[in-house]
Amino acid sequence: MPTQPTLEPKSTTKGSDAYRDPSWWYDLRGFFILMGSYQVMIWTHLNFFAKNLGQRHLEAAIGSGTFMGLTLLTQRIKGGKLPEEVVGIDYAERMLAGAKKLFRGSKRVKLVQADLSQIEYPDAYFDSVNIAHSFHAFPNPEKVLIELHRVMKPQAKLYVDVLVHPRGNVLKKNLANWINRYALRKGILARLCEVDETKAQFEACKFDVMEGYIVGNTYHLIAQKSHS
Repeated sequence: MPTQPTLEPKSTTKGSDAYRDPSWWYDLRGFFILMGSYQVMIWTHLNFFAKNLGQRHLEAAIGSGTFMGLTLLTQRIKGGKLPEEVVGIDYAERMLAGAKKLFRGSKRVKLVQADLSQIEYPDAYFDSVNIAHSFHAFPNPEKVLIELHRVMKPQAKLYVDVLVHPRGNVLKKNLANWINRYALRKGILARLCEVDETKAQFEACKFDVMEGYIVGNTYHLIAQKSHS
């Protein structure tokens, strides 16, 4: 199997410094990254994450809130049941400012500025967790997974999309690699992921991987909190 190209430079931006721009710019930039790097249509992601909205739902990390809002709208259009409580956690103050504006007046959504490796919620609290477009940006994914496992109820499911090395024809690969290098420089991407290594990470953190498949340059994974 040919080796995957490494992407340089590695991200040196830490914490919320990578998200100092206004939230509207983050949304616009995110849309082009989704189309150019992930190479997945937005409604494919929305349909995926809308399937995992339990009574108490955790969105990790919620960012500007735009994708979460669209996910709830997708569920409403499909006639599905909406969560009674949505907790959105993000460490970036500028991103949460956009989410607070979007969800102002909502009794359903609670927004918390925090590190996902230190969640101030009790054990076995959430019925569902989504990690949308952000797992590959976590500096310490194992710490996050351990903490998510703690706050999830038994049998609760975790849905995640993970950015993998570009696939497809030369033009698509070159476009994705150019965008990924930009994201690394900006600090909004920590690494590209390998499918087997990602699956092993979840299993090492006591998750049962129920399903996994690739769409575009994205590995969609469905995991469940393990009994053990």
